Amino acid sequence: MAGRQSSFDKFLQFFSSLKCGLLLLGLLGGAVILGTFILQRPMAQDGQIEQVYAPQIVSLLNAVGLFDVFHTWWFILLLGLLGANITLASLERFPQVWRLYARPHYLADPAFIRALPFQREIPLGPHSPDDGMTLAAQKFENLGYPPKRDVLSKGTLYVEKHRLVRLAPYVVHASLLIIFAGAIVDGTRGYKGFVTLRPGSSTDVIEPMTAPGTRHHLGFSLRCDAAGMEPYPDGSPRQYWSQLTVLENGREVMKQKIYVNDPLTYKGVRFFQASLGSTGIPRKLVMEASWPENGVEKRQTLTLAPGAPALLDNRGTTVALADFIPDYVLRGNQITSQSDDPVNPAIHLQVTRPGAPATNAWILAKSPDLNPPNDTGMKFRFVSVDMHSYTGLQVAHQPGQWLIWAGCLLLTTGLMMALYLSHIRIWGIVGLDRKGQPALLLGGQPSKYRENFERKFHELTDEVENVLVNMPAVEIEESPAA
Repeated sequence: MAGRQSSFDKFLQFFSSLKCGLLLLGLLGGAVILGTFILQRPMAQDGQIEQVYAPQIVSLLNAVGLFDVFHTWWFILLLGLLGANITLASLERFPQVWRLYARPHYLADPAFIRALPFQREIPLGPHSPDDGMTLAAQKFENLGYPPKRDVLSKGTLYVEKHRLVRLAPYVVHASLLIIFAGAIVDGTRGYKGFVTLRPGSSTDVIEPMTAPGTRHHLGFSLRCDAAGMEPYPDGSPRQYWSQLTVLENGREVMKQKIYVNDPLTYKGVRFFQASLGSTGIPRKLVMEASWPENGVEKRQTLTLAPGAPALLDNRGTTVALADFIPDYVLRGNQITSQSDDPVNPAIHLQVTRPGAPATNAWILAKSPDLNPPNDTGMKFRFVSVDMHSYTGLQVAHQPGQWLIWAGCLLLTTGLMMALYLSHIRIWGIVGLDRKGQPALLLGGQPSKYRENFERKFHELTDEVENVLVNMPAVEIEESPAA
């Protein structure tokens, strides 16, 4: 049947409609709200999700992807559908707007002027029609509203400002499409991860937070050369740092010292300083030993390290670090550590004398009065410890970020144009006023902000009337159209 819409046409009409756009925007907004209030794996600490939610809830939310909303297939699909809706809606309405922008209505006649929302009839006074038009054009130009000279030569005074505002909605639409494209690229090709490195160690793989249990190859190696902390005067941490080296094909290609807000970036992958911690293994332990010898107490400072005994005296006695518990706590008859930081060290030393079996001593650095086991015949006092540390690096590859930032900049431009500017047009011709007398007929039309335009229109036309009424004909300057 002629004129009957097909099912596809009906679908296309609905899909490009405002109603469909609002529906998709609502679904997308709901997903963003869920991603805001539910812990997301890229931002959560290890084990935090399992601590907050019950196992059944974890399984359910994992199944629908709500622990990583912004990388799920359905969130990316919603972005794509909303982008398609914006594109189709823009294509449907754009030709009419483009015609208005590319081919504006320049020429006017009395009927056209009188149909405009703002009008003014100004008597020509002693001036001829050509001189009156020339005077009005000069005054508009002096006031910052220059008429189009090619149109003026055809008998119409045409003033226009901010025509580009007509395209502001499409600038906003284009910016949203660019932002969506960046988000889709990030969601499909981007990743975030975390890696820990000890000074001297390197890695070329990370475990993405968005896909636990998987490994992502970087395509290059990252080595930690050093890591440390810059303290405040009172000793509290001011900032952490890491000295990193990028290696590719066995060759050093980049070195950089990074801080919390100063990452290393290589091939689009950024490495942020996230944490610094102790491995629980001492790099250097300083102890003071004392023992009686020939009625005199002798003392010696020892520097120990795992696997590196220290010589105690000239008789070949050695002291070795057998065990180091950085933050000990007694649980029954067992000594265990509740952290890797040397908060409350328990130290096991082994003393070996030539030709004698090894003897052992336990030293509790913060509780020396507890008299832990010691059959060495010596006393030991804890002095200091320097721990092996690790640096925690947050890894981010977000290839769509430049698109998102460009889209945000364009969005700001489009919104500023749409909110603060108005496309204004003023026409003027010489004709007869309502009394049948020669007059300059002026009319104006804004795209918005009618009250502001009305005030400006009256200010401009008052100035033009003042010139036409008060200036003698002999003082007219050369026409700007000449």
